[in-house]
Amino acid sequence: MASSAASSSAASSSAAASAEQPRSRNFLLCPICKKTHWSLPVHLRRSCMRTSSEADILAVVESAKRAVSNLMRTGRVWEYSLLSRIMQSPDTIGRMIEELESRGNAVVGIPTEAPTAAVPAVPDVPVEAPAESSSESSGELYQCPDTTKQGTSLRERMASLGYYKKHSLDHDLLVSFAKFLQFDMSNENFKQEVENVARFLYFMDPQQASLLFVRQHEKSREYFLKLSEAGLSKQTVQNYIKSVKRFLKFHTGSTDLCFTDRVLHEDCKNYISFLDNIQMATSKQVSKETTRKRFDTFQEGVLSSTQVTAVLAAAKKDFLAVIGKLHAGECSPGHQLTLTELQLVLYYLEAIVILEHAQRPGVVEHMTVTEWISRRRDDTRPGFVVVAVKEHKTAATFVLTQEQEMWFDLYFSEVRPVMLGKKRKRVEDDDETDERFFISSTGKAIYNAYNDLERLHKKYQVPKVTSQMARRAYETATKELSDVQKTKVAGYLTHSTATAEKHYRMKEIGSAVDAFLILRNLRGDSDSDQSDTPRGSSAYLTDKLLRSYPVTLDGVPPNRSRQTAWRIETRLPPDMASKGLLNAS
Repeated sequence: MASSAASSSAASSSAAASAEQPRSRNFLLCPICKKTHWSLPVHLRRSCMRTSSEADILAVVESAKRAVSNLMRTGRVWEYSLLSRIMQSPDTIGRMIEELESRGNAVVGIPTEAPTAAVPAVPDVPVEAPAESSSESSGELYQCPDTTKQGTSLRERMASLGYYKKHSLDHDLLVSFAKFLQFDMSNENFKQEVENVARFLYFMDPQQASLLFVRQHEKSREYFLKLSEAGLSKQTVQNYIKSVKRFLKFHTGSTDLCFTDRVLHEDCKNYISFLDNIQMATSKQVSKETTRKRFDTFQEGVLSSTQVTAVLAAAKKDFLAVIGKLHAGECSPGHQLTLTELQLVLYYLEAIVILEHAQRPGVVEHMTVTEWISRRRDDTRPGFVVVAVKEHKTAATFVLTQEQEMWFDLYFSEVRPVMLGKKRKRVEDDDETDERFFISSTGKAIYNAYNDLERLHKKYQVPKVTSQMARRAYETATKELSDVQKTKVAGYLTHSTATAEKHYRMKEIGSAVDAFLILRNLRGDSDSDQSDTPRGSSAYLTDKLLRSYPVTLDGVPPNRSRQTAWRIETRLPPDMASKGLLNAS
């Protein structure tokens, strides 16, 4: 009887223990759907990673377990000084989100200002300043689904394996390194390099960022190997190595480390030599990767000059409609345009510089207001102006026709002030942003012109064309030209193969215009807007009119609406019709 009671008591205790076990079990966070699950492996197999291997699923589960452990151990204690720095930062919410995510938390429901391309254009209402996005790229209403938010397979893999986790950028080691890159090295994209180092430091020690990783050579090698296995290109892995190497060179050469800890300083120098060896080993792999890309390019073939500017042709009707509103004075400095229309003007002008004039995206990103105001007109051919951009690897120059100059000037006087009006008051970077010619819809300087160009292609469903593809197309198209013409085109494109003398010779306006005319002929452009005849002269207007409405035996003269549209396009004075010019046909 006693033994029966004892066994019954034991059974009930066991049942109670088993009932309590699920309650005390930790819910694990799925890094893909950002939801917690009682059984993460089952969820991954059934939903988020149902096509992945068992090894990948187990790796994600282990990473989630480590994240929970770290959160329970360190995520509940906050330094008051850290909270103060976050509250004083220009982007308080963004910094708080970043800090939470670095501690293993997930922030969901973050509002965005960019629906997909399928969303129809918003109605014509005055534009209000949108909420500032944490992204440095231009916000937009029409765009393709943003891969930085929705995630590609590579991004999902990197996130699931925990390689995007990083220490807080407010750590003293990273803050000093960021200031060194920003002010001493004048590195505009310093944040990306600091984040690379923060991710590396987190992998080496999730608990605390320190320089002690220099004594863990094998684990360091494992990290770079895992990045390659995750799918990053060899060049990207090489960039991670360069970032860590520069981080150590800063701390060994620009801080007091050699006086405060000589042993650690020597270990850091040895670690730099270790990174040199890794770089030498991976450089051959980078070369092979580059060779494969060149072969793929060869297989794909070279685009024609018409294909390069296809997006400009597709978007021109909508673009001219917006320009017509601005030119006709229908809106007071751009305030009645929708955000979509403002961005169309911006993206179209960027595409002109990159695709039609075959300039690198850096020309768009670095062009300043002073450089626009200082544009110079060709004395012998007043129909062209030359814009020189100094902050570029080879002092770029490009040529605009009078029509394009009018477009740029309307953007500068009507659209750009509205863009700047969307900027929040900042403690830093105000002067630099105000000086940049191209401004995104968030009020910041353009961070990556390639993103804007891609959005324009997606909007008009035209095959994507990059700056490299455009420049390669023009290079190939010049193969039948004379050596003198090839030299002028090479100088206009500011190729790295061209000598510095050629680049400086492009400062001569005549040479720049000659090169532009060669590229125009290669594209087959015959628009009289780009003729050498001075705009506004009777010969120019007559030529323009006859090309637009040729006189034939059975020809029909343009109706009043066509006359008005043509007058806006050519900037013809309203009283020109009364002089009989528009009625000539």
